[in-house]
Amino acid sequence: MADLLLDIANFWISESLVTTVGTDIFLDILPDSPDNCVAIVEYAGETSFINNALNRSIQVRVRNTVHNTAKSKIIALYGSVYNPEAEIRIVDFTATRWGIVTPRFQLDKDENKRFIFVFNMGIVTIGDS
Repeated sequence: MADLLLDIANFWISESLVTTVGTDIFLDILPDSPDNCVAIVEYAGETSFINNALNRSIQVRVRNTVHNTAKSKIIALYGSVYNPEAEIRIVDFTATRWGIVTPRFQLDKDENKRFIFVFNMGIVTIGDS
């Protein structure tokens, strides 16, 4: 399951939106530190197999101590995967197609006064990628 999350992280690294897994982008966890980071988390959501294709649900979380910085980061990440013309973007790694499930929004401000923005994606993968 982590292969898909790593592929997404590597895509954003190649787009210069984040730098390194474990430094400013994390897989399956939003750690207590650093304050400013991105997390890609797979959740139960809608999952079903159709002809060896698996629909998977992913949440992207951005946390930052500065509201506008967190908002700008979620907008950039969202924009890199959202295609308003087709609502599905074909990519050349594990995911065969994906669509945005929810628009980006501010989820919370945590106990350390860090802003958290999120959006959710539905991603179709082939096999057990």
